Amino acid sequence: MCPRTSHQFEDIRKKKKHLILEAALVVFAKKGFHSASIANIASEAGISKGLIYNYFKSKEDILKVTLVRGFEHIFKHYRFDPENFTSEQFGKLIELTFDLMEDDLSYWKLYFSVLMQTDVMEIIQEDLMNILIPILDSFASCLAKMGFKNPQDEARFFGALLDGLSLNYITDPENFPKEYCIKRLKSIYNLPV
Repeated sequence: MCPRTSHQFEDIRKKKKHLILEAALVVFAKKGFHSASIANIASEAGISKGLIYNYFKSKEDILKVTLVRGFEHIFKHYRFDPENFTSEQFGKLIELTFDLMEDDLSYWKLYFSVLMQTDVMEIIQEDLMNILIPILDSFASCLAKMGFKNPQDEARFFGALLDGLSLNYITDPENFPKEYCIKRLKSIYNLPV
């Protein structure tokens, strides 16, 4: 048997880290962040408690990485050039929000249940804002081009609409009027339906 290469070790390390993060999301959703322990996460992942500390410093570190990874996953799809932005792209952005959730509904249900827990936002606020502010600024630039008088406020309003609709969608996806909501959002922003 040949010894493993550094690439193979790195691949194993990435898979183990992913396993820990997925287990943490499940445990945080079930038990709540404050009631969850490293031992609970290790048990859910099927690994030893000590192994987790090879990847993360603390439970808070795991929480930050778990939630920031989710935000990055969402927001990487929202990257667009405000200088060359079109109303058609803005409409696609609205559709993309629902498509992302539909693609992995169980993940987003867990994700939002952890995010809504008391004190979790305090732990991740700085990391979240580092991701969120550039996105809101991009939205504001686009909304300014579309003629909105208060583009920063409108960007926050748009974000709040998407947040609320997203929470409603993941709560009851079978009965959620997805197409109606997409059309309604597009009509608010005078976008082609």
